Amino acid sequence: MSGRDNIILLGPLATGKSLIAQHLSMVTGRSNHPVDKLKWYYRHKNGYDLATSTNILRNQGFEALINYAQRYFGTNDLKHLLHKFKGIIDLGASDTHCSDHAKFNELAKVFYPYQNVFLLLPSKDHSESIDILSQRLVKRYEHDELKRPVIDSYLKMNEMFIRSESTRMLAKHIVYTKGRPIHGIVDEIVQKCCLNSYHKLYKVS
Repeated sequence: MSGRDNIILLGPLATGKSLIAQHLSMVTGRSNHPVDKLKWYYRHKNGYDLATSTNILRNQGFEALINYAQRYFGTNDLKHLLHKFKGIIDLGASDTHCSDHAKFNELAKVFYPYQNVFLLLPSKDHSESIDILSQRLVKRYEHDELKRPVIDSYLKMNEMFIRSESTRMLAKHIVYTKGRPIHGIVDEIVQKCCLNSYHKLYKVS
């Protein structure tokens, strides 16, 4: 299996990428690689400081944290990661969002070889997606002493991720998840994969 056979999941915070990646891994027999965990290797190699990032989040909010973190996990790091790891790749919400034209062109070159790139969203309607994911985030962080005080900054940034044109343009497919069982979402992704071996591994219902 080459890196081009990867199934790559994109999407905003709380859209279910990690859970869907786990189920895709189970039904296809392919390894699951969450980029939010893997990127720590690159961040530390590039000089990322955890204490600094914690202070930024506490005092300035999530957007400032994202801006800091992106300095230590760039396009070349993402390119290397996608080439090195094979299977189900679950990207972070900030990895594909950008407003800079030059950076988008760099990202587009990175994603060009991959056909199985799926954007996960609750709904075609941005406002509905924002409402659904905001409720999930508030519930997720209601007992988190560090993140609860800056939850508004998470909601603000996630709205940007939901509306992200760059993420939408990088995706080859969009899957809407509202009200659907996990197996139905997984079925749709497998059906749309440009790889016959996935269909041999998993008989779509």
